[in-house]
Amino acid sequence: MTVALDPLPMEAAAEFWRNKVQLGPAEFAKIADEAKIRAFGISGIAKGDELATVFNSLQAAIDKGISYGEFKKECAGIFERRGWTGKREWRVQNIFRTNIQTAYNSGRYKTQKENAEAFPYLQYNAVNDRRTRPTHAAMDGKVFPLDHPFWDTWYPPNGYRCRCSTLSLTGRQMERMGLKVETSDPTDSPIEIPNQVTGAKMTVQQLLPDSGFDHHPGKVVWGGMGEWRDRGIYQAMDGLPGPADYRRRTLANVQPAKVSDLDESALLPTGRDDAFYKSEFVQRYGEETVLRDGAGEPVIMTLRSFLVDKTPGAAEAWKFAKGGHGEAIPLLQEMIETPYEIWLTPQQDRQTGRVRLSKRYVSLWKTEDKKTIAGLAVFEVVDGVFQGVTAFIPMKKGGADLTYAERQRLGLLLYPKR
Repeated sequence: MTVALDPLPMEAAAEFWRNKVQLGPAEFAKIADEAKIRAFGISGIAKGDELATVFNSLQAAIDKGISYGEFKKECAGIFERRGWTGKREWRVQNIFRTNIQTAYNSGRYKTQKENAEAFPYLQYNAVNDRRTRPTHAAMDGKVFPLDHPFWDTWYPPNGYRCRCSTLSLTGRQMERMGLKVETSDPTDSPIEIPNQVTGAKMTVQQLLPDSGFDHHPGKVVWGGMGEWRDRGIYQAMDGLPGPADYRRRTLANVQPAKVSDLDESALLPTGRDDAFYKSEFVQRYGEETVLRDGAGEPVIMTLRSFLVDKTPGAAEAWKFAKGGHGEAIPLLQEMIETPYEIWLTPQQDRQTGRVRLSKRYVSLWKTEDKKTIAGLAVFEVVDGVFQGVTAFIPMKKGGADLTYAERQRLGLLLYPKR
C-alpha cells in the first residue's frame, strides 16, 4: 500500500488558518498557550486593518506559497512604522516562519492521522545546522508511535522560528533503516550543551521545548486518534479567571439599576411546535444574519444554531422545545448587541486534547415582579468568524436558572471593557 504524505497538505493547513480568530495583543496574551493555536495576534499590532493585512498575507503564503520576501513587501508599511527593520527584522521573520510552520505541521498531522494504519510511527527530524537549538537537536532521529504521549509535548514547532518536522514511517521502513521505537520519554531529563567554539560539553540544560510550545498544535486543532467528526464533550480549560477576578458581582447580586426591564409579553409562548418557532426566527432575522455585538465585533446568527446536531446530513432535530430556547427568539438581537457581559472561553475535549474558542453572551433582565432572569448566547469560531451555536433563557423547573448562567462566566472578559 502506498500513501503519499508529501507535499505540504495545503488544504488542511489552509483550513487550520481559516479557522483562526483575530485578537488584539492584550486579549491574545491572556489566553492559554493551547488556545493561542486557535487565535491570531501580534504584540504591537492592535486588532483592526493592520492585523487583518498581516493575517491575509499569511493566508496567501499558505494558499499560494508566496515567499517570505513577498510577505515582507506586502506588509512593509506596517513593519516599518514599528521599526521592525534592519537588526529588528527578526520580529518579521518570527511572525512569518512560526505561523507558517505551525500551519504546515498542523496540516501534516491531519494527514498523518488519516493514514495512521499504514504509517504508525513518527520520527523527529531536526535540521541540525548551526541554528538548531541543542534541545531540539537532542530529539533528532527519535521514533515514537504516532499516538504516544511524547508528541503531546514535542510535536513541532517547539519554539519561535523552529524548523523541526516529523517523518512518517511504516514498520517495514523501520526494519530496513535499522530504527527502534523509543521505550522511554526523555522529556525534562538533563543534557549537556557543547560550547559552540571549543566543542567542550559544559552547560547542563533540561530537555524541554521552548516556553509556550510544550503542546501538540495538530491535536489542539484536529483532536486525537479517534473519529474526525467533532463529537467531543468540551469543558472550559482549567484555571480560567471568573467574575471575582474582574471584581464583578454574582448575577444574583447585580444592582437592580443595572438590570434592564423585561416586558414578558415579548417572549414567545411555550409548547408550540418546531414550525412555529422556525417561522418566528425567520420572520425576524432570516435564516442567517450578521450582527455587531456589544464589543463591536461581527457575529453570525443562524437558524442552524437551534439544531441539536449541526453535522451536515444529520437528521433534523430542533432545540426549540428545550426550556427557554424557543421563547427567547425575540430577545436574541438584544442579547448580542447589548449584553451584560461577553466572555471568551477556551474549551478542551479532555479525551482528544482538541481546543476550541467559545464566546458567551450573558444578558440580564428584571421582570415586573422584580425577579431577575438571564439570557445566554454561545458562539464558536467557524472559518475565523464567530457563529451562533445556541441561545436561550436558562430555566429550571419552570423558573429562571441564574446558577447555570453563572457557571458560564469564565475566561477573558471582553465586554464591558475595564
